[in-house]
Amino acid sequence: MNLKKNLSLLIAISLSIVLILYILQHRYTLAAVFYQTLQQQDRAIDNFKKAIEQDQRDAYAYYQLGLIYKKRKDYTNAEKTYNHLLKIFPEHPFANYDLGYIYREKKMYEKALEQYEKALELDHENVFAILDIGFIYAERGMYQEAEQEFRKVLAIDPSHRYVLWDIAVAYEKMGMKEKERAEEQYKYYHEMTDCSFRKIWNCFN
Repeated sequence: MNLKKNLSLLIAISLSIVLILYILQHRYTLAAVFYQTLQQQDRAIDNFKKAIEQDQRDAYAYYQLGLIYKKRKDYTNAEKTYNHLLKIFPEHPFANYDLGYIYREKKMYEKALEQYEKALELDHENVFAILDIGFIYAERGMYQEAEQEFRKVLAIDPSHRYVLWDIAVAYEKMGMKEKERAEEQYKYYHEMTDCSFRKIWNCFN
């Protein structure tokens, strides 16, 4: 009986030591997450930076720091942060897309397309990357190519109803030849996004 009690005590002490060591090692990251939940982003930034100083391979801290900068539209710092992250973790599942988004917002379209392609190599069904590629094509006046990308989004995720509007705009921009298809597409978009009582089920998709 005493042996069992001693063994249980030893396990409890060991687990406590492991927990304390973990907290000490990750104290800045844990503090940053705490400040994030309180919406105190400046303090979160300070602590994520300290976490990176403590461990320059802390991918989680890099990514969260990049996200904060991205949400603040501080694209210069976001770009730097994501580039640092991708040097240590080139196949990060989200950072490749986010860096592409930063480049898109900065109108650096070639770099954005390159980054989106990397994101799609990691996840062929990343509808956000495909959608953004379509937006870039549309910005460049390449409406047929944009429409093809938007169609890919629907093939992967048919519930992505709002891309129907982007397809309609692409048809409209193609000129009189596609005017009728644009009108049909706008009508379809309104049908699919109708949240009136008659089509209340649309609101739950």
